[in-house]
Amino acid sequence: MLSTCEKLMTHFAVILTAFLACQPLLLLLICGPPALPHGSSVSPMLVRASAADEAVGKWATQFGDELYLLAKTITKSDEIKQKYKEYNARVELKDGTELIKSVTANLGKMLARKMDAVRCIQELAESVNENFDFNYTSARDNYTYYSSKYSTFNGNSSEKPLTEDPDIIRMYSEMKLNPDTHFYNMPVDTEHSSVHVPSNVWDRAPDVLNVIQWSEQLDKVFKQNYQSDPALSWQYFGSDTGILRHYPASQWTDSRTNKVDADTYDCRKRSWYIETATCSKDIVILLDHSGSMTGHRHHVAKFTIRSILDTFSNNDFFTILKYSAAVDDIISCFSGALVQATPENIDVFNTAIEKLHPPNGYANLTLAYEQGFQLLRKYYESRNCSGNSTCNQAIMLVTDGVAGNTTEVFEKYNWGIGENGTKMNVRVFTYLLGKEVTKVREIQWMACLNRGYYSHVQTLDEVHEEVLKYVDVIATPLVLQNSTHPPTWTHAFTDKTYDPKTSKERKPRLMIAVGVPAFDRSYLLENSTRRRARLLGVAGTDVPVEDIDKLTLPYKLGVNGYSFVVSNNGYVLLHPDLRPIGSNGKMNPNYNSIDFTEVEHLFEDQLPREPGEQLIDIRNAMVHHEAREFKDIKVKLHYDKMRRVSEEKQDYFFAPLPNTPFTLGIVMPSEYGKTWIKVGEEVFKNKHMKVNISDFFIGDNWKVHPDWVYCKYHYLEGHEFATPEVELREFLGKMMQPGWKFSEQYAEDESDWDDKDDLNCGRKTLGDDAYYCNEELVHLLIFDAKVTNFSYGEWKFQTIEERQLFERFGATLRFVATMSGLTRWQFIFGEVEVDTDQEFGDYHTTAIDETWYKSAILQHHSDNQESFVYSVKHYNDPLEDADLKVTASHAIFPRDGGKEAPACVVGFQFSHARMWERFFNITAVDNCNNCLPICTDDDIDCVVIDNNAYIVVGQNINTTGKFFGEFHGDVMTAMVMKGIYKQIEVYDYQELCEVKPTSPSEGHSLLHPLKLLSLAFKWLIAELFLQYQNVKWWVEAAPFMEYLDNIEDEYSPVGGSNTAGAGSPKDDTDDADIIFKEPEPEPIYEACDMRSTLYALQPSSLNGITDYVEAPSTRPFLVKKIPNSNLLLVVVNVLMPSRSVHLTTEPQRITNYAQEFPCYKLNMSFYERRRIEECYTEHKDARGAIHLLRQRLTIGPDASAAPIDHNFYVLPDALLYARLVYTNYLERSVCFYIIIYYCVVQF
Repeated sequence: MLSTCEKLMTHFAVILTAFLACQPLLLLLICGPPALPHGSSVSPMLVRASAADEAVGKWATQFGDELYLLAKTITKSDEIKQKYKEYNARVELKDGTELIKSVTANLGKMLARKMDAVRCIQELAESVNENFDFNYTSARDNYTYYSSKYSTFNGNSSEKPLTEDPDIIRMYSEMKLNPDTHFYNMPVDTEHSSVHVPSNVWDRAPDVLNVIQWSEQLDKVFKQNYQSDPALSWQYFGSDTGILRHYPASQWTDSRTNKVDADTYDCRKRSWYIETATCSKDIVILLDHSGSMTGHRHHVAKFTIRSILDTFSNNDFFTILKYSAAVDDIISCFSGALVQATPENIDVFNTAIEKLHPPNGYANLTLAYEQGFQLLRKYYESRNCSGNSTCNQAIMLVTDGVAGNTTEVFEKYNWGIGENGTKMNVRVFTYLLGKEVTKVREIQWMACLNRGYYSHVQTLDEVHEEVLKYVDVIATPLVLQNSTHPPTWTHAFTDKTYDPKTSKERKPRLMIAVGVPAFDRSYLLENSTRRRARLLGVAGTDVPVEDIDKLTLPYKLGVNGYSFVVSNNGYVLLHPDLRPIGSNGKMNPNYNSIDFTEVEHLFEDQLPREPGEQLIDIRNAMVHHEAREFKDIKVKLHYDKMRRVSEEKQDYFFAPLPNTPFTLGIVMPSEYGKTWIKVGEEVFKNKHMKVNISDFFIGDNWKVHPDWVYCKYHYLEGHEFATPEVELREFLGKMMQPGWKFSEQYAEDESDWDDKDDLNCGRKTLGDDAYYCNEELVHLLIFDAKVTNFSYGEWKFQTIEERQLFERFGATLRFVATMSGLTRWQFIFGEVEVDTDQEFGDYHTTAIDETWYKSAILQHHSDNQESFVYSVKHYNDPLEDADLKVTASHAIFPRDGGKEAPACVVGFQFSHARMWERFFNITAVDNCNNCLPICTDDDIDCVVIDNNAYIVVGQNINTTGKFFGEFHGDVMTAMVMKGIYKQIEVYDYQELCEVKPTSPSEGHSLLHPLKLLSLAFKWLIAELFLQYQNVKWWVEAAPFMEYLDNIEDEYSPVGGSNTAGAGSPKDDTDDADIIFKEPEPEPIYEACDMRSTLYALQPSSLNGITDYVEAPSTRPFLVKKIPNSNLLLVVVNVLMPSRSVHLTTEPQRITNYAQEFPCYKLNMSFYERRRIEECYTEHKDARGAIHLLRQRLTIGPDASAAPIDHNFYVLPDALLYARLVYTNYLERSVCFYIIIYYCVVQF
């Protein structure tokens, strides 16, 4: 046996051996790992470092405990949570299927009322027109009307009269306008409608004056509609003559200039008019690009195509082929495809047309027609056009002449004649350009034999009217059927009255419109002089998208839940991530064609512009008007302006909106979105208990959600309130009165759109003080007010230690926000606020939509349920106060029957400077006998970061609110490798990027002497013009300059030689350089895609981590969770070298696409769409007329001499009206600028 001494020596040897073995680890702990050679690869490993780890852990624990004690004390979260139980709040399950049915029913009632209103306008228009006896002589001499442009308004004329002739001035009636709250405070007259006439239409032409006069009788249906549904927006009737009668009457101005002299509006070119008249269209435009299409004809051709494209909408598909000896696509990557007529695509084609090289060669029209028909045939077959008659296909030819007859092409591809012939019934529209033209008859036959129309465009000012004629032709089958009036809904557009520069609204005012066609039935009368069916016009009304949003029950969807609406094309018109205005404040021209796949971010979508199968399935189901649901979908939930992200699961529910092309969808979080707080009838309960509900809303430190409807008067005019809170107080008082009843905005309506006999155009009108409420939301609001009222009395400190704790952190404000939209706040030390100052409630009004509310709810389910979320303003966001504040929030989930539901979020704000000071006081304490430097030393960098890796506290105060990876990219990368943070990429497809001007290469100019000569000539012309302007300016301005000199003499500077006077050095800047200095060009923006690389904390990965994290070429660092918070304490050894890694969460433009814009978006044109139903493209009467006309066609040498009668077919007559005087002036001006262009630019 070993002796006692031997045993001791053995134990000592074991301990010494262990110590020597661990010595390298201790050195690594204190000094950090050695720098690794560049390019070396070592797997991450954990190295035990107990002393330093415990020291950092003590710092984190002490800091977290003090914050938690402050948070629990100031928010009284336990007290508020107990109140929910005390007042018997019930936690109930939400059924997404039942909820989508309820929301769809609410929206269906509202949209049905809009369609009924429009149909009432249409029916009266048809009836009045059919029976109206028009006397042109009497109307011309005696009739006056309310003109939106030329009437005097309250004694003030909107613009100079067209003439001083008193007889002409008396043509327009004076209007008395008053601002109306419902119509965005615009001056209107709700007793009358007024008429807008396009600038190129003469309002005294017989057909035009006839429409103006008979349509005045529409005022009675306008007023009836508005008084029975005061939520109606603008109502209007657009005639095929171009006149627009709109209600209420108002002055027609450009919202951006407040002028009417630049009016280019024509209702016939608006989407609501054209889509109602023509349905969806597939169009191939053939542009003659042969040698004869030069000069003026080339300019007219480009303007003609631009005018045609202006008539297209999102439901249309088109392409442009240019032809000479060969046929080419205007945009090469669009070859063999029709692209959707989105604003973005239309702009791309317009730009490409402007950049075409000069025309040359001969024209092979036969080859162009063949390629156009072959392209349309592909879509004819893929869309099953042979099995139905709902396909509108057309070829539009823009040329200055044709070489010969092309009947064989039509026989083969369009008429179905011959062994391999195809019958497609494609319409052909021909636009013959120029004054001196030949072989007119051939180009006329092309149009008439193919159900189209022929137009001869001689000058630029004729383009507009000639282009619009195709609309009436395509509308002919619709008119001939004379029974069904299908409603047509547009995609979103901005209201004409919205001015982004002056509007106080946060977002542009988006609208949709519904239109119904009205038919001219007078041709059916026995004694009618009309020989054809004609589209009388389109009746319509606008529907604000926000009205749809308010009916989607956002309070019931809950936090991080939302609603959206998708069209038949897959485009969103309502979605929380739809951003019509970019981050640069510019309007996105493509805002109404943002696809559903561009706003939803699923985890399966790893590459930009490549949506996953699951997202495509959801989109296709909505496009096809299906009622479906998809559950537990993993999504990238981004918020806070796409700067924060969380990995979540969502449930999707959607159903079609009846009689519309839209599908409504709702999204609810899968985990906490299935429950909500259900309360009883709080109004009547408190009333029964003799409790005045207004007592729950004492003081001014509370807000309600400004976008939600609690109670409102139907008529906004006459019921203006300074704030939503003042409005609510009025209704709270009314609720306590005897006989109070809740009423809905839209009562149940049994009428069916498809049943014409059930149309009710005489609904009961509403009284001036009629109101409506969301009863369920009001009860919930009163309950929340009662629960939180007791806790928000006057603040009293319980102990001296409590006051010291508040003062230590500079905690001055506490708040609570509830699911009913109520927000309360309280100043701890009773600060006296000046009325003009902005305070917490002015910045944070939207309760569940606030970032701190969303973060608290997400934190509850991702981490310790007792934890608080701490955040500071992003460094790019403006401060709310001179003193930077930290915002802390915590979610309260009451429990009932084994279930819990998000009820409210409590929080507080405190001084960031005090927090910074307290943190560095705590971390200045040595807890391990110099095993680790303290945080005030330069050897380490101590940083507190939040769950998205933004710096909350750092040694450098200027890093606050910035991304941690910008300063420690190597450490951030290591934390991602370790799984502490997850890197998530989010894509933004709605951004606009500024186009940087490119300077031409000097070497390029040297290679082209002619270019130098051209530049010299341009310089000479410019110099001559400049010298002429100089002389003219000095001659005309001499008296004024002398006057300025006299002023300078009289008001000379005081102060002798030390002031800027005679003794001051003269500025050598030439006056002429200042006067003629070229202004800074307006920045140009283009659509671009952006990628944001964001980070989300993975709390479970921190469990058990108590060591240094070692990674290749990375500074050693310790990371500790700050308890009961979303914060991490990261301690980095900055003395050790590291590789340079710069990370950022700022959006970066995606430039690595395989193709350039717009080609990388081409695949979106092949997404599934649903064709509009009830689209009439053929009628038996039209087919019979065409068949007889084709039989008259003589194939042979004299074919061109065969007479043709346009009136034989039911085509519209030419709309030839008298032009205004300025038309000729406009034509001369255009010619003048064309001459200047060729002389100077094209030399």
